[in-house]
Amino acid sequence: MAKEDWKQLFINHWKTDTDYYGYVLVDDKKVVGYLGMLFAIKVIQGEPHKLCNISSWIVQKQYRNESFALLLQLLKLKTHTITIFTPNKATYLASKKLGFVDFETHSRVFIPFPTLKCLQTDCFIVEDKEEVKKFLNQKYLKIYNDHLSFNCIHLWVKTKTNNFYIILTKVFKKGIPAARIHFVSDLNSFKQILELLTIKLCLKLRVLIVIIDDRYVKNINIPLSKRIKLPQPRVFKSEVLKREDIDSLYSELAVLNL
Repeated sequence: MAKEDWKQLFINHWKTDTDYYGYVLVDDKKVVGYLGMLFAIKVIQGEPHKLCNISSWIVQKQYRNESFALLLQLLKLKTHTITIFTPNKATYLASKKLGFVDFETHSRVFIPFPTLKCLQTDCFIVEDKEEVKKFLNQKYLKIYNDHLSFNCIHLWVKTKTNNFYIILTKVFKKGIPAARIHFVSDLNSFKQILELLTIKLCLKLRVLIVIIDDRYVKNINIPLSKRIKLPQPRVFKSEVLKREDIDSLYSELAVLNL
């Protein structure tokens, strides 16, 4: 990552009362390890919940035997839901020892492909941010404002029966331009027009594929869509939230455009 990207991990983006951005491992005043943390508060099912997303776990090679001490600090966050979206193998295995559970193992990739169903559905996409803002209720307006400073794309999708709010980012996967979906306000309406929406998103954003976590589109069979296994499962630890409550807003995926 570029230096400017790393700086994003040391900003209190969502004005929480947490006054730190992670933990460091120190040897005689020299920093030899770092565990990055992004703190936020999100309203889920009508209640505010404290979130902590782990963004990085970096330890110099000669200090790897002490690196687990950084992760142990997470046990202090008993009132937070803790997420790890991009663990490597070592992070994944260590998190499981601390009681983390998997919440996602695959991504689903959609390729624009016209089908008969596309002719039977229709949708209109509002992309101007100020226009999108006009449609949002208080709950979604907070999410909108919380992610306005990042490279997030905010869309309002109108269908014949329902409208919904969608947040995504434009990323590159193995050199392929892609739209990564982070949030959808109405999954049922989203799934009903997914084939047509994939085509429209690819044309509008000039990308070749659309990516979303597989748990959102279970049991949906769309031509040329593919389940891609993640390098390591995404994990979380929470006393109150369930896997279906977790999305990638307020995380490194949105902040760093990963």
